[in-house]
Parts: sequence; structure tokens; C-alpha cells
Amino acid sequence: MKTFRTIIRIILIAFLLFLACGLDCRMKVRHYTISSDKVTQPLKITFITDFHSCRYGKGGRRVVRQIDKFNPDLVLLGGDIFDDILPMDRATELLNNIGPRYRCYYTSGNHEVKSGNLDSMKRIVLAANIKILDRQIDTIVNGKDSINLCGIPDVTEFIMWDHLLVSVDSLSEKANHEFYTIFLNHRPEYVERFVTVSGYDLVLAGHYHGGQFRLPWQREGIYAPDHCAPTKYTGGIYNFGSRNIIVNRGLARESTRIPRFFNRPELVNITIVPQPCQKASR
Repeated sequence: MKTFRTIIRIILIAFLLFLACGLDCRMKVRHYTISSDKVTQPLKITFITDFHSCRYGKGGRRVVRQIDKFNPDLVLLGGDIFDDILPMDRATELLNNIGPRYRCYYTSGNHEVKSGNLDSMKRIVLAANIKILDRQIDTIVNGKDSINLCGIPDVTEFIMWDHLLVSVDSLSEKANHEFYTIFLNHRPEYVERFVTVSGYDLVLAGHYHGGQFRLPWQREGIYAPDHCAPTKYTGGIYNFGSRNIIVNRGLARESTRIPRFFNRPELVNITIVPQPCQKASR
């Protein structure tokens, strides 16, 4: 009987430890390195999605501290920085902290469209000295390199999915693909098509929140919003030869009704380096 009680205690303790680890919602900073023959010097990018006006200290200081530590050449904001329920204040403070100090670009997310306040949110973005990529290309200079930044708003700003795909292909046709070309949008639904058909070198997305529920031994999350099983492209880096997709698990915490499990919120740092270099790594 005593042995049985000991076994039960051990099982209970193990379960509680498993639960505590699974519910850990501390922000994780994830780094990816990608090599390309289209760049001659490193390009550092911080990629933020699905902030959802969540708490990361006053003015988003825990996020800002990590951005400052990395000191990126670009900060790319892939939608749902604001939320449709939580107040805009925390997202506004974050943008006002990073916009004046970094070269920043933004595209919208579905919750921002759903809020009915998208126009006000875009005014806040612009006031923070952040450019909005709305079906357009911005070519920037990084040392001797020219970099194309392409972006579209969330599909809910379009009338039909087909209109989104037309915009994606149109941007690709206008882009000079001799330059390294980055495509920023909120959703991962068509990311594979964006690299294989549209020919973007790096596609960035968020939206799936890492699959919300994850198991430590599985690559993909178990559940993701707007995603039918089996889940795919819920978070991480996906390689297609010299082209890559990165799906950010996002920073959402208290804005979600269902808690994250083995799926810590993440801030993504990307370094694009000249070849020869090892392949993209986690």
C-alpha cells in the first residue's frame, strides 16, 4: 500500500511538472540564419506578429529590450499587433517605442480588420513613423545590397481570396528578383505557393499562434485558428531550396481564450548572410 501511494505521488508530481512546463508563457527569442547569394553583407531582421495588445511591461519594454539587444536593420510587423477586444494602448506604446528608432514596416491582421477600427490603427502606425506595406514594394539599401520588401494586408481587406492571389503575383512581377525579395503577410495559408510560384526569397507570416497546443516531440501544433487538420505551417522555418518560409508563433497571451501549451510566445530574429554559409538553421 505504501509503495502504491509513493507511485501515485510520483505520477502526480510528474504530471504537475509537465503541466507547468506546458503552460510556460514566458517570451522566447528565436533566431534563424539564412544564406543567400543575393546579399553581400548580413541583414538583420526582427519579425513580430500577433502581439494582440498583450502585456510585456510598460511600453512593451520586455519586447523592446530584446529588439535593442539584437539591433536589427529592419523590424517587420506581420499583423494583429492590435487586438479587436483589448484596448489599443499597449500596442500603441510598443509602436511608439520602436518606430522612431528602427526602420519598420507593417501589414494588417484579421483581428485588426475585425475590430472595425482599422483606419484608426493605421493612423497610429503611420504616426509612429512606420510604413504600411499595402499591395506595394519598397526597395531599401543595406550597404551595397538592394532589398525588396513586398507586402499585402490581411485577406479580410480583400473582397475575395482570388484578389489576394492576383495582388501577390502582381507584386512579384513588378519586383526585381535580382535583389533579395521578402514577402510579408499575416496568414500562412498560401505561403508555399508564394515561394514556389511567385518566387519570393523569404515569406513571413503569423496568425496560427504556433498551433496553440503543441507537444514537445511534434514539429507542428495540434490546433490553429482557421486551420483544418492536419495542421501545417504553424510555426518555424521551412526550406524550399534557396527560398524560405518563416511562420512566427506570435506574442499573444492573455488575448487568447485557450491557453498556449508547450508553445511559448516568441519574438523572431532573422539574419540573412552571404553564401557560402550553412543552410537555414533553427
